[in-house]
Amino acid sequence: MNLDERISAFLHQTETKPARSKLEPYTDLIRTLRQRRWTYVEIAQALRDKFAVDVHPTTIHAFVKVRAKKCAVATMPPPAAPAVAARETKKPRFNLDA
Repeated sequence: MNLDERISAFLHQTETKPARSKLEPYTDLIRTLRQRRWTYVEIAQALRDKFAVDVHPTTIHAFVKVRAKKCAVATMPPPAAPAVAARETKKPRFNLDA
């Protein structure tokens, strides 16, 4: 049995763990409401009233912030070469030789 087969067999034996956040099932809802300019307080109130999920607005903020970082890193374009060249041609901000 080679390494790939052993890895595959191990993955078939292991169970998937549940999501760590209770907000995970509501990811699309939270994203949509934020795009509609809802505040975190309004989203927390809606989750409490409509879905019986008691969550503090700062928890929603942290939830959104963590997922935004992942998105920003994955979609960030590489730096453009002309921007680096333009930075090198600028004059120094302070003249310390005088």
